[in-house]
Amino acid sequence: MRPAIVPARTASRAELADFTSFFDFLPIGAYRSSPDGRQLRANPALVKLNDYASEAEMLPAVHDIATEWYVDPTRRDTFRALLERDGHVTGFVSEIYRHKSRERIWISENARLVCDDDGTILYYEGTVEEVTDRVRAEAALRTSEEQLRQVSAHIPGIVYRVHVAPDGTRRFTYMSPGVRALYGVEPEDVLADSALIASLTHPDDRDRMRAETLAAALNRAPLATEIRILRRDGTVKWVQVTSSSVSNDATGNVRAGVMIDITERKQAEAMRLDRDRAEAASRAKTDFLSLVSHELRTPLNAILGFSQLMARDPTLQPKHRMWTHEMLTSGRHLVGLVEDILDLSGAQSGRLSLQCTAVDLQRIVEEAWAMLAADGARSQLDFVDAIDGASRWVVYADPKRLKQVVSNLISNAIKYNNAGGRITVEATRVDAGVEFSVEDTGIGMTADQCARAFNPFERMSANRSQVAGTGLGLALAKQLVEAMHGSIRVDSQPGVGSRFTVTLPSTPP
Repeated sequence: MRPAIVPARTASRAELADFTSFFDFLPIGAYRSSPDGRQLRANPALVKLNDYASEAEMLPAVHDIATEWYVDPTRRDTFRALLERDGHVTGFVSEIYRHKSRERIWISENARLVCDDDGTILYYEGTVEEVTDRVRAEAALRTSEEQLRQVSAHIPGIVYRVHVAPDGTRRFTYMSPGVRALYGVEPEDVLADSALIASLTHPDDRDRMRAETLAAALNRAPLATEIRILRRDGTVKWVQVTSSSVSNDATGNVRAGVMIDITERKQAEAMRLDRDRAEAASRAKTDFLSLVSHELRTPLNAILGFSQLMARDPTLQPKHRMWTHEMLTSGRHLVGLVEDILDLSGAQSGRLSLQCTAVDLQRIVEEAWAMLAADGARSQLDFVDAIDGASRWVVYADPKRLKQVVSNLISNAIKYNNAGGRITVEATRVDAGVEFSVEDTGIGMTADQCARAFNPFERMSANRSQVAGTGLGLALAKQLVEAMHGSIRVDSQPGVGSRFTVTLPSTPP
């Protein structure tokens, strides 16, 4: 049902004179038009807007407002429908042509229906104001915002604009889509509730962030800080926040900035710090062991020297001779331990001196077995040297250290073998040089024990606790082999035996 429209009454001559004066001198366009689209009246401002010289020139030229004036002819139908529904139209923005020059501009219309006593529509009357600059500015702003949105969508972080009031209250006026990935919230939620971002700041950093933001805003200074945020899912992230002042007035400071996820960088820094601390502790331990080992040498040499003198005393009683033998055995064991610790600490600290040259591997194996053959014989072990004697097996290594590695591997094969077992030494050529192995038929190790076999002071399994040793041999062997640009690995199976394989280069690396 059409709303009741108050019909226009007949105006007095004085009122008409006043209206004509108002109509003519109104600074914006004013008109009357028929429902069918003819121009009935146009004040000087509207005449000028359409590039005519006078109303008399303009009125005969306008035949159909819908097709001649509106760029989109359907706007006239929309305009009429609103007028006939509500009786008035306010702020009706359209693109039109200046009727005479056909230049395209934007206008805003306010209009009402004028009816006779029986409700019949006589004409429309209203005002026309050019808003081209405003519409274009709004369009440019929308384009700028869209371009900013497109660019910021590809930035690994958040681009934002925020208004900071003098009391520190923040109101975000732009928030890029990156806030979804970093904070886990929607940009629209932040724009609707600017306190949302502050609420997700880690409680331990919240006061500091507020103070730094307010100080930067009051001083119109750059802001650069790092904070933690606590997302709704409980995840803690590190965020780098930077901003700078864009404008400032009595209402506060407008700032533009970025927020970047630096969680991985912070984690890497923490790991690097932990690594540095671990390396420092390792160096301190190595230096301590080296110092203690050096200090132990002097008294140990004295103990061994006097024990050897006592062992040569022909008047020594049998039980005293047995005690002296135990002193010598224990002393030599301690000397070996000290030497291993010194070598290990030197290798770990990079202070180990190596004199690498071309070395005959088979000769080293033969010399090592010659030193340990007596121990192997006591356990009735069969030693198999499967290295082809017809070929010359040359490796690039330090002869003394290589002999130390081979002796250690053969010694372990003797210690952890079964009585009547076998020790096999083999060699093959590989791209990197020569690969040789020492294999036993002893108690073997589990996969977990193999993984820890080269750690210092590791003694694998309860059975091994029955065997004399320090747990340094394999750790030292690994350090020595790697110092000679080689590698060492172990393959083992409980109850079957172990196979230690060393790879060394044939030529200088």
